Amino acid sequence: MKKIIFAFVVIAISIASCTKKSAPTAAVKEKVYDGANIFASNCARCHGTAGVKDSRTPNLQTIALDKAGLVNSITKGVGHMPAFEDKLSTAEITAVADLIVGWHNK
Repeated sequence: MKKIIFAFVVIAISIASCTKKSAPTAAVKEKVYDGANIFASNCARCHGTAGVKDSRTPNLQTIALDKAGLVNSITKGVGHMPAFEDKLSTAEITAVADLIVGWHNK
């Protein structure tokens, strides 16, 4: 009788281990966006390739906005600048803001 119970337990454990879902082996990586490419495609026409074009647009090399302010301005638009919330993802907007903040730190 003990052998039958032991065999039943072993079979039950084997079945349970075969049906158990395994955890993912690697974390899903978030896509990394290149702020320079996004800027070149969406912003450079008005702001110039390095954020300085002419007196009609703000000098992004010296603009007095922090990252949150830049994200908000890019997302919602400001003045003559259009909003990009329907054109770029949050991650893409953040990548552009990071690029501009990087210009400030040079």
